[in-house]
Amino acid sequence: MALHSGHADVCTLCIIKNETSPAARAQLYRQGGLISVTSRILVVDLLNDIVPIELVTGLVVLDANRVTAESTEAFILRIVRGRNPQAFVKAVSESPESFTLGFAPLEKTLKALGLRHVQLWPRFHVLIQEDLACAKAPVAELRLPPTRAMIELQQATLDCVSATISELSSATKLLDPDAINVESSLFRYFDALVKRMLAPHWHRLNTRVRGMVADLAALRRVAELITAYDCVSLLKYLDTLLLATKSPTQAPPLWLASDSANILYSVARSRVFSRRTATGKGNDEINADQMRLLGLPGSIVPALEVPPKLLLLEKLLEEVGVVNRTAIRQGKPSASGPVLVMAGSARECQMICTFLATAHETIDLGPGGKHPKMMADLLRGFFRWKAHMSGGASTSTTSSPSVSATPQPQSQAARRGAPAAKRRRVRGASAAGAKLPRAPADALELETATLASHIEIRADSSQPLSHTGLDNPHSMDGINPDDIDDGWLAAADEMPEFDEFYGILPASETVLVRSYSTSGGNDFLALLQPTHIILYDPDPAFIRQVEMYQAQGHALHQVYFMVYDNSIEEQRYLSAIRRERESFETLIRQNASLVIPISTASPVNALLLARRSQRTAVHIPMGTPTIVVDVREFYSPLPSLLHAAGFTVVPRTIAVGDYILHDHLCVERKSLPDLIQSLRSGRLFNQAEAMIAHYSYAVLLIEFELNTSFSLQAVGSLNPDIAVNSINSQLTMLVLAFPRLRIIWSSSPYETASIFTELKRDAAEPDIDRAMAMGQDDCSVEKESIYASHPIALLQSLPGVTLRNYQALAKKFKSVSDICAASKDDLVLAMGTEAALKLYKFIHSSSAN
Repeated sequence: MALHSGHADVCTLCIIKNETSPAARAQLYRQGGLISVTSRILVVDLLNDIVPIELVTGLVVLDANRVTAESTEAFILRIVRGRNPQAFVKAVSESPESFTLGFAPLEKTLKALGLRHVQLWPRFHVLIQEDLACAKAPVAELRLPPTRAMIELQQATLDCVSATISELSSATKLLDPDAINVESSLFRYFDALVKRMLAPHWHRLNTRVRGMVADLAALRRVAELITAYDCVSLLKYLDTLLLATKSPTQAPPLWLASDSANILYSVARSRVFSRRTATGKGNDEINADQMRLLGLPGSIVPALEVPPKLLLLEKLLEEVGVVNRTAIRQGKPSASGPVLVMAGSARECQMICTFLATAHETIDLGPGGKHPKMMADLLRGFFRWKAHMSGGASTSTTSSPSVSATPQPQSQAARRGAPAAKRRRVRGASAAGAKLPRAPADALELETATLASHIEIRADSSQPLSHTGLDNPHSMDGINPDDIDDGWLAAADEMPEFDEFYGILPASETVLVRSYSTSGGNDFLALLQPTHIILYDPDPAFIRQVEMYQAQGHALHQVYFMVYDNSIEEQRYLSAIRRERESFETLIRQNASLVIPISTASPVNALLLARRSQRTAVHIPMGTPTIVVDVREFYSPLPSLLHAAGFTVVPRTIAVGDYILHDHLCVERKSLPDLIQSLRSGRLFNQAEAMIAHYSYAVLLIEFELNTSFSLQAVGSLNPDIAVNSINSQLTMLVLAFPRLRIIWSSSPYETASIFTELKRDAAEPDIDRAMAMGQDDCSVEKESIYASHPIALLQSLPGVTLRNYQALAKKFKSVSDICAASKDDLVLAMGTEAALKLYKFIHSSSAN
């Protein structure tokens, strides 16, 4: 946001964060210049008149694809344009695919922003091609053939994805079959796309359908890790998925019962190790003892398939090092830059660093031959982890040696125990299964756990593993598999402390390994200034960044592009390029025939007027009614709709309630997710008690999202009995505990705005200072723990105990027995004379009376 400052050369950028005080923000707004601020902070400052709106030159909205008619950005634009029509508005987006999903998304976004013109700049634009063609670095595309095991893993994963999509499509008719397919499931946006289609009825879907949505996300992750992880880490991730399904209260995923899942687990394990066949000779015991000394089971033969990309990366770095040293000897200063290796995640960065640091070290693993030290460390860490997990896993797996043995909703043949050959097979599974009979996935996991349990016992009774020479700070010992990609790895660029043994390497001998998540910003490459870039994983966004870096005149000698040929990785990259091009072509056609009607009213105002015209009984208050809104409510669209409906929205930090309509009416708004969480934690009981204690009318507003099903639960999921985890039962207990609490159900934020109009009818305006002071002087009692305990429920049922004095009793007496043993004077001091006499008389009255 640029402000008039009287100086034409002002170009400083000021960033406003949550830590910036209101006084400091007001000073920055008055100073002028370029200001970067979040939407939530800016809308609160606009409503509090901290921003001098008449001095605003214009606004630039980032991520325009996220702007909707109910969003905070549209709220800000409506406020600024209402008081400063001359301010310009520009919006930028880097996601052309977002404007091709749904019905007329581009037109809706333009209406929400109040704009009429669209400028499209695709990569195939003539001007962009001319600028980028001026300086183009030589690109070496390195296509690696995937191993046979990787091909089998990819095919098995795709078969599982296809079977899960078919089951999900048959279970619910809410999905678009053209958008939900195997190809789209390879992208990370697939999870959000499925949830967006199911969002209107998500709270009504059964556990089976929700589980299949989670299964698709897990299988998509497996498809990514086949080419991203090493073989040991992939097997560990698969075992983690399998162990997560061993819950006695939850049926395992349907895809685990397929032959493709068995192929997936058996091939993944064969890449790591295999069971050694006993020959009855003396060499068997020698090999077994050698493996035990190395901290591994004696009855396995390590395979440890090294990712082909790591081997090729090692050769590339040696080649680049030779080229750089030759150029330096020839006196070429342009060859003094570092080598930048870009990977997909921090886990891959750590794997690359560890492999390069130990590339020349090998460990003799007996019958398995020599293997890189990193792979041996990972294998040992894997068996240690299995030994640690086998204690809990063995008790749950020994009773069910097959995945399909666990009760689950299956077909009639499966429930009758039909043989595997008679069950429905997924595509490609029967042929592979006919060639090589595979063991069930859970049986393989149980066998691995048994091997690991033996190795832990032997390791505890033998020589410490620190003497084996396999201890590595980067090993996977004690790693939680749930955090295998996020939490357990250090940063790739973390360096040890400098001392007399360390020095500064020249830039030409430096190899920087970074992930794409850390490459944000246009100055990333300008700060590093690499002369060689190796793309370990293909990424279209970073390729655009490299093109911009070279177009700015920076020296870039070579770019290496590594990809597995005919793999899921290549298909994902090519599909992303194709989707980007098709999205721009669609937008170009839409822009040519785009018609935006000239209207001064925003889409929100038009919809509110239409809804209001349908409600003939609604009395619109005269003037501009005022509502005090808690600042934490500005994450929801309701304050924006209230402002569009003609209310004066006053943002304040209030302790009791979310919306204060007048001095006697307080409203606590709950969306469905917040309602469920508040009921389970007991926080809603706290909030209800505070509203009843300070206001004559306490209202709980349960608001559904726009275009969602206006029903709390499906009819078939209603339970006639009282259940602790049932939402209906918890709401019933809430009403019984607070009879004065009123509950209002709203189908959408638009309906809530109409409800607030009715509640404000003929009512006085709220006192802002009084609303802020409510609840500030309450005693600080641990209310969460109070409502969670049964003694408090018993205490509230006693005569004389009310919602106002039970906290004083709980604070003065430690237990109910102490209250029963207390004297009349102590009770009077704690709860007053009249209430104390009622309680004392009840406690000390005999059963005959």
